[in-house]
Amino acid sequence: MKILDKIVEKIENYVCIVTLVVMLLLTFANVVSRFLLHFSLSFTEEIVTGLFVIASLAGTSVAVRNESHLGLDFVIGFMPELIQRILSLAAILLAIIMCGVMFYYGILMVAQEMFLQQVSATMQWPEWIYGMTVPLGAGILVLRYFLALIGKFMK
Repeated sequence: MKILDKIVEKIENYVCIVTLVVMLLLTFANVVSRFLLHFSLSFTEEIVTGLFVIASLAGTSVAVRNESHLGLDFVIGFMPELIQRILSLAAILLAIIMCGVMFYYGILMVAQEMFLQQVSATMQWPEWIYGMTVPLGAGILVLRYFLALIGKFMK
C-alpha cells in the first residue's frame, strides 16, 4: 500500500506543479499580448479552464492525503473518540460515494461528448479531451480516499 501511496503522491505533486505553471504562463502571455499587441490570445482561456479543473481535483487529492481538507474538526474535537472515529469513517465513505458518482457521470459525459462529436469553441478540439479531466480526477480521488480509509482505520 505504501508503494501505491508514493506513486499517487508523485503524480499529484507533478500534476499540481505542471498545471499551475502552464496556467500561469498562458495567462501571463495573454495579458502581455493584450496590453502590448492589443490582441487577445483567446485559446489560452480554453486551455486554462481545462487545466483549472485538473489542478482543483489534484489539489483536493493532496488535501485528502495531508488531512487538510475542510471539515468540522472544531465540533468533532469535543466528542468522544469513538464518535470521532465513526464520524470520520462516515465522512470518508460519503466522500468515496460522492467521488464515485462524479466518476460515473463523468464517464457518461465523456461518452456523450464523443457520440455527439462535440468540439470546443475556440480551438475546435474534441470536448472529450477536456471532459476526461472529470472522471480521471474523480478516479484518483476515490483511490486517495480508499488509501485514507485504510490508513486511518487499519492501524
